[in-house]
Formats: sequence, structure tokens, C-alpha cells
Amino acid sequence: MCGDRRKRPSGCIRIGLALCMAWVGFTGVGCRTEIPGRPKAKAFNPGKGSVNSIRLFTLPMLFNLDGEPGPDAFKARVYAIRDSAPKPVPITDGTLEIIFFDEVSDRNQQVSPRQSWSFSGRALDRYRVQTSIGFHYDFTLEIDKAKPLPGKVSIQAKFTPLDGASIFAKPVSISVKP
Repeated sequence: MCGDRRKRPSGCIRIGLALCMAWVGFTGVGCRTEIPGRPKAKAFNPGKGSVNSIRLFTLPMLFNLDGEPGPDAFKARVYAIRDSAPKPVPITDGTLEIIFFDEVSDRNQQVSPRQSWSFSGRALDRYRVQTSIGFHYDFTLEIDKAKPLPGKVSIQAKFTPLDGASIFAKPVSISVKP
């Protein structure tokens, strides 16, 4: 293909340049050179202060952990928000509670929960994850199957600081598929 330079010299040059560019691209990706005197990128420092709100996210379905028929677990992710911080922050004190209700529930209703899980201190630290968007808490929680599940369930998160009123996340409703 490149043997006769009189007919197509530009083809060999184009192929050679393409190979060089590919080599530079592959070997140069991800390299970071530290320049003396230039500041390094800073890690997110959440600072101090109280949590103002929490956000709860779940998968849109319950799932099966034990292999027996029927769902028996759910996943929940909780973010703690402080108005003075640009990203979600870690929970440093207080208690985080995940509450599981039969049917659709509202935090203003006085419905007794089917089940609840409470986390504080070191127990809560085990679930903490730090990513580029801040801190969050990931939970996989098993549901007590002592009684059958209804067609819909609700999951809610509640944070109770050591020195203040409880903060609730907006409840999430999930349809239970038979």
C-alpha cells in the first residue's frame, strides 16, 4: 500500500500521523503532571454544622434475597443536606431511621410502621460512601415476611439530631409485584 511513494505519498503520511496521534492519545490519557508552586485540587471538606434536610432514594421495586418466592428486601440511599455546604455531607451525630409502611403513607399520618431500622454512630459509618458528589448512605434492608405484603408499600427516612427536632425525607411508594 505504501510501497510506491510516487503514486500516493500522502496516504502513508496520513496513516503514520494517525498512528502517532493514536499513540499519543492512548499514552497521554490520565497522566497528571504536578507543577511546583501550583496548588493541588482540594478534597471536599464538609465543614461543621447541622443537617437541614435529608433525601431518600430507593429502587422502584422490592427484590428477593433468599431465593424463596416473594420479595423480601429493598435498597435505600440517603443524602444529608446542609444549606451551607455545596454537596451532601456526612452525618456526624444523631440517629438515622429507615421506616417501612404497608400501603401508601404520609409523614403526617399516625400510621404504625410495619418495620423500622435505626442507625447511629459506628453502625451508620459502615453504610457511608463518599463520591465526587458528596457523601451518602447505602442500605440493603430485609423485610420481615411474618405477614403478607400489600400491593403498595412506603419507605421513609427520619433523621433525629442530638439537639433538635426530627427531620423527615419525602416518603417513597413502591408497588409490590405478585
